[in-house]
Amino acid sequence: MRILVVGMGGAGCRILESLFHHDRKSMPRSIDGIALDRDADALNSLKVIPPGRRLFFQPLDPEKPTDLLASVPAEEVLARLHAMDDGDIDAIFICAGLGGILTDAVSEISGIIRKGMVEPIFGLFTLPCRSEGATAGIRAVDQLDQLAACLDGVILFDNDLWRGKTAGWASPPAATLAPDLDFFIPRRGNIEPEDPRLKVFWRINEVIAQMMTLLLQAGEHSERSPDDLPEVVLDAGEILNTIQGMHYISIGYACEPLPEQPRGILRLIPRGLPVDESHKKAQRVVDLTKKAIFDEISTRTNLEDAEKALVLISGPVQEMSMRGFMTVRRWIDRTIRGFELRSGDYPQGQARSLAVIVILAGMQTIPRVAELRALRGGAPGGDPEGGDQTIVPGSCPPGSNAEDDRSDQAAYPIPGETDGNEPAP
Repeated sequence: MRILVVGMGGAGCRILESLFHHDRKSMPRSIDGIALDRDADALNSLKVIPPGRRLFFQPLDPEKPTDLLASVPAEEVLARLHAMDDGDIDAIFICAGLGGILTDAVSEISGIIRKGMVEPIFGLFTLPCRSEGATAGIRAVDQLDQLAACLDGVILFDNDLWRGKTAGWASPPAATLAPDLDFFIPRRGNIEPEDPRLKVFWRINEVIAQMMTLLLQAGEHSERSPDDLPEVVLDAGEILNTIQGMHYISIGYACEPLPEQPRGILRLIPRGLPVDESHKKAQRVVDLTKKAIFDEISTRTNLEDAEKALVLISGPVQEMSMRGFMTVRRWIDRTIRGFELRSGDYPQGQARSLAVIVILAGMQTIPRVAELRALRGGAPGGDPEGGDQTIVPGSCPPGSNAEDDRSDQAAYPIPGETDGNEPAP
């Protein structure tokens, strides 16, 4: 699956930076795009995105010297996307942080893009931390209401949830795109920022990039070697049919390193397998799937609320238990409220880990979003019920002005467990 990405503002540009960093280490390339920001220093600090893919702007109109949104170069964004489109693009993604100033321009830019391109347009938005206060949360949910109506689907990633998860990481777990091409591709410098405040969000962006890159690569089944052909093909159309027109979307990603295999002449020595080896492999797939849904998910949601779902397993062929895979397929199919479950496997002969991705789509409400609506209900003129609105994706209401979608995510408790994430200081 091949996409064009527009990174807007500081958060969106940094997400795009991580996406570029991971995508350039894999073949074939799946991602291209542009970084749009009013902060020249932030754009110049990017290390992986080529200079020709960065777009700086500031107000120039003498009559509106402070109107930032009126000066957003939407037409130039469209022109650059057209130049990148080789006719093989499947979708367009807009990345931004909800609550940010530039997110107000997402609806305008998406409208211009929709007039000039036929591909579906999705949003990949981060939700603000609770430490940013109620004002940021209310602003984020207001933006979310507008953007969900303008886009074909909104992938939400909860900064507050993942800030706690990644706090102890020296670096994010290695991605499962096994052939590490760093040996063949010259490094353009480490993209990890030196500023400790930005380093926290860099770790979160690395998680986003890992799950998105793996998902996109899995959709390019025609580019695989004969030894890595899947048993259950998952192409770009299957991914798009799962998320297009599906309102809120959450993506779960769980990865587990595999035991080291004998090398060299030791590989030729016959080894007997334990009688429970097959069961262990099946159980590993089941455990990883549960982890992806209940723990390592972009924003906590209720499995029963999903209209559609997709399951992808990736790793060495000998480690991908089809028995475990079919078990989780039946479990998810019985649990979601809808009737559409898609699945596929992505064999990688040289992979050193096993990974599972689960997409849950079509939720009309998400616990964290409901929490933000409750904040808005307590504000003057707010909705006292704090309920979710019914929104038809892909059609902006007339006169709407979508803002940056930076909604916080509330921890969704799992029966018998505690979240373990303290609010950010």
